[in-house]
Amino acid sequence: MPRIAAIAPISFLVAGLLTLAASGPALAWGADGHRMIGELAMRSLPSSLPAFLRTPAATAQVGFLSPEADRIRGAGMVNDRDRDPAHFIDTDDEMKSLGGPALNALPPTREEYDTALRAVNQSQYKAGYLPYEMIAGYELVRKNMALWRLAVMAARMAPTAAERARWAADRRRRETRLIDTIGVWSHFVGDGSQPLHSSIHYNGWGNFPNPQGFTTERIHTPFESAYVRANVSAAMVRAAMPAPVDCACAINARVSNYLVASAEQVVPLYRLEKGGAFNAATGEGIRFSTGMVARGAAELRDLVAMAWKDSDNALVGYPGVKITDLENGGAAAFKTFNE
Repeated sequence: MPRIAAIAPISFLVAGLLTLAASGPALAWGADGHRMIGELAMRSLPSSLPAFLRTPAATAQVGFLSPEADRIRGAGMVNDRDRDPAHFIDTDDEMKSLGGPALNALPPTREEYDTALRAVNQSQYKAGYLPYEMIAGYELVRKNMALWRLAVMAARMAPTAAERARWAADRRRRETRLIDTIGVWSHFVGDGSQPLHSSIHYNGWGNFPNPQGFTTERIHTPFESAYVRANVSAAMVRAAMPAPVDCACAINARVSNYLVASAEQVVPLYRLEKGGAFNAATGEGIRFSTGMVARGAAELRDLVAMAWKDSDNALVGYPGVKITDLENGGAAAFKTFNE
């Protein structure tokens, strides 16, 4: 079932912003935060990546698509029941997904994850499958990068002018496809930086042991949407973005580490709320919100760069050929290539 974030009276929500989050499923960071994450990630890509990814047009398109996964909610029951759990993973205070797999030791595939959850009478649709949505998106970005490299090569190496022209046109289409893929995927990377998207305490502490007396009011949408819109700017987020990090690890490990770091901020978030940090534009509240959005933008930047580097290992054609083997083989290798 989709998460409903109807608004109970909440101390930190400015009255004039109540209508922004009156009902509907929780929208991590709202359109403003997601757009900032997408645009700032693209603006800070390293110069080693292809130039078309670093253009103002690419930045604007990723920014436009970053909130898309929230916009299309309500498309229909089949879509919503399948896609809503892609936005979160509910982990308990031991960082286990509803008593199943640990967040730092997730099974390698979504199928195995669901099997493990069903062994404890849960499922991916109850627990959420955000890590797998992030990994699948990464794999699509990496594959599209390899296919772009193929088109660049083929536009030079194809034996006839007509074939070279076709590949050149395919390269341009692939650029559009890749930018759009990054844009849609960026939403879920952004979701991962919102602590409440990695916790069973996603909308108030809930009916769980609560020794610190944290709020049970529905804080999710007001925190991530109205508060961010009112108090966080792109310039602030850009200044707070951490430096690039190459974990030298596989994507599964990187995603797990990213989400663990988010889950570790759940209790600090509730402590801030309890202390009134989100009552208005307080320094602590703004710094926390800005820092979380900045983490999302930095992670998206680093994952796009990681996918570009990892595209060396991607296979193209049938049967699959590593793109670097094809590039290094030049015209002779392309001559035997089977698209």
